[in-house]
Amino acid sequence: MKILSPTSLFCMLALLPVQALAEDVDESRSIAPDATVSISNVAGEIQISVWDRNEVHLTGILGNNQELDITENANGIQIEVLHIDDNEDFDEAELVLVIPLGASIVAEGVSADILIEGSSGASISAESVSGDVTVQADTSRVELSTVSGDLEFKGSSRRCSVETVSGDIILKGISGEISVSTVSGDTELQAGVIDQGKFETVSGSLDLSMSVSDGGRLTVEGMNGDVELWLPASQTGDFSAQTFSGDISSDFGSVKSESFGPGSHLKHSKGDSGTGIRVETFSGDIHIGHK
Repeated sequence: MKILSPTSLFCMLALLPVQALAEDVDESRSIAPDATVSISNVAGEIQISVWDRNEVHLTGILGNNQELDITENANGIQIEVLHIDDNEDFDEAELVLVIPLGASIVAEGVSADILIEGSSGASISAESVSGDVTVQADTSRVELSTVSGDLEFKGSSRRCSVETVSGDIILKGISGEISVSTVSGDTELQAGVIDQGKFETVSGSLDLSMSVSDGGRLTVEGMNGDVELWLPASQTGDFSAQTFSGDISSDFGSVKSESFGPGSHLKHSKGDSGTGIRVETFSGDIHIGHK
């Protein structure tokens, strides 16, 4: 019989607690095709994809000091990673979730990345503090927020609300109503026809491409960040742009310098569509051009 050395025996014993604390996840539940699926994970990752079954299937790995809580209710199902003892450290949990194609989604994390692919549910809400949020979906309403992570949405949506502090934002396929707020992150938008649009930034740059509907309203406000707004040459409406110390250039109307002090402004009307387009910055440059 082979006798293990003290060193080998110590190494094997040291590994046992780690292996015992890790837990594989494999859970399935039946739900309505248009139910709401809520999932929460503090650290790690959340991956959500879809299939044509009226069922959710959750796989992944729980880490140290974690357990899984699954609650079914009248609206759908709620999945949450809980910490058994707040006084102890915990590892990251990796969760992979497959849900019905038409289910709505609520996903929350702290330092967890969130990835959602293929959904066509009525609404999607995804929020993380320091994780990245990436969504590819065709949905009526989407709400995305993070503090220091990046946000990306591709697909289609008629109502969109996005907030971040220092993360970058990429949005493609938005139409209808959109609201974007950021402090220092840059924003890139490739949109269709916007009815109501509001963009706010402190020092991040805004690169926005869209058209604004008849009677629609677009407001862009920045402090130090530059603004590039791209509109079709046929865009009609009342155009207004103003900056205190930045420069303005425009394919819509002529730019005038202030009579006294720094700054410049633009006022221009084209057609009688009732559309209002206003862009203002303090020290950032403004360009309104044909796309």
